[in-house]
Amino acid sequence: MIIANVFPVIETKNLILRKMTIEDKHDIFQMRKDSIMHEYTDSKPDESIEETETYIDKMLNGIAENKWIIWAIEHKLSKKVIGTISIWNIDKEKRLAELGYGVIPVFQGKGLMKEALLGAVDYGFNAMKLKSLDAYTEENNISSNKLLENCKFKIIDKVEDQGYCNDRIYHMLMYRLENTIQ
Repeated sequence: MIIANVFPVIETKNLILRKMTIEDKHDIFQMRKDSIMHEYTDSKPDESIEETETYIDKMLNGIAENKWIIWAIEHKLSKKVIGTISIWNIDKEKRLAELGYGVIPVFQGKGLMKEALLGAVDYGFNAMKLKSLDAYTEENNISSNKLLENCKFKIIDKVEDQGYCNDRIYHMLMYRLENTIQ
């Protein structure tokens, strides 16, 4: 099995990556309602706490069905959930997967997403034995592009993606990090 039976908790210097719970709904709502968090993604801000509860239920169901792993990123000092990071679109046969991530604006630019990303990559490569991890980011999302490049991801493709929630065309850079330890 590529995903552990027990949900993995990852601890870094400043963060705890753990399973989200319905008790996290207020922190996650703060993140998901912020329009800045949706600037480069084909998604809409949550308009109510109930929408966030539905999102959390969907994420927990996907975990239970071994579709993905999504961690709540808890800031140790503040004890607040400041973002999420996931390994999803998992191809168990080819041992490939995709990363998704986000952190609330007030915590951006502090190196925290890099901590979380490196923790998730380590788990994906060492525990899940993945061969590679991909990440897609809008080409104008400079900070996300820099984050991936600083973590040794390489651009392997550029794709255009028609928005589902809006009429926008997204110009996505596809990044890949290969597992060199396998």
